[in-house]
Amino acid sequence: MRLVPAAAAALLLLLPLPAATQQVLRLVTGELPPYAFHVPPPTVAEQGEPQGLVWEVVREVARRIGHPIGIEFMPWPRAQELALGLPNIGILALTRSPEREEHYSWVFEVVTDDLVLVGGAGVDVSALERVRDRPTGVLLRSGAEQLLRERGFTRIQPAAEEWVNAQRLRDRLIDAWLAPRLMVLHAHREVGGDVAALGIGAVVRRSGIWFAASRGLPEAEIVRWRRGFEAMRADGTYDRILARYTRLRPAPVPEDARRQPIPWVN
Repeated sequence: MRLVPAAAAALLLLLPLPAATQQVLRLVTGELPPYAFHVPPPTVAEQGEPQGLVWEVVREVARRIGHPIGIEFMPWPRAQELALGLPNIGILALTRSPEREEHYSWVFEVVTDDLVLVGGAGVDVSALERVRDRPTGVLLRSGAEQLLRERGFTRIQPAAEEWVNAQRLRDRLIDAWLAPRLMVLHAHREVGGDVAALGIGAVVRRSGIWFAASRGLPEAEIVRWRRGFEAMRADGTYDRILARYTRLRPAPVPEDARRQPIPWVN
């Protein structure tokens, strides 16, 4: 059979890469519900079931392209340190931001979320500058924390997990909280809060939640992963996973079930 050049090129794009050129990434993440998390959470039990919107998507893409599907959970700052300092690290779920742009290889965007400012009772959260002098919760080593530091905020209160920020806001230990909307809703429900009563104010920016990798990942490897993701979108698998997590209503975790106390905030 004779192929015209354009048809031949299209056919080549559909063929798998030779095994010798394929790289194995060490896949890492943190406790980032609803993107990647355990039920019950690690603060309650050591053997929770891993799940999450980005966790499921990346595992499914890995399965489709013949890559090992194991994903390691670790403290989120440690996961970022690995991806910044070592080659062949795949990291999920990472917010793509101007501050991070040049430090990673950006493989594919799983979902777009809003980075929102949330306030306690009586706190004006109509704009980020309104809370410049107020204690504001963020996820440790997150894009939100970096944004506030670059804008000169001095009363930043980082937390290892977002449920800590939800509880601090409820207990009036912080006045505001900056995080992606889906993470805010999940964490607020996790501490038994009523999302209808949440004071969500300004959308600070749109935030793409990505599967990324160490800098220098070969373009051919990025293309391999993107093909797998595009195939998921084409056959409806992605939409089914997304719908399940946007409907997710996590059960509240009783305070006395947590093994990790919340540090006092000054």
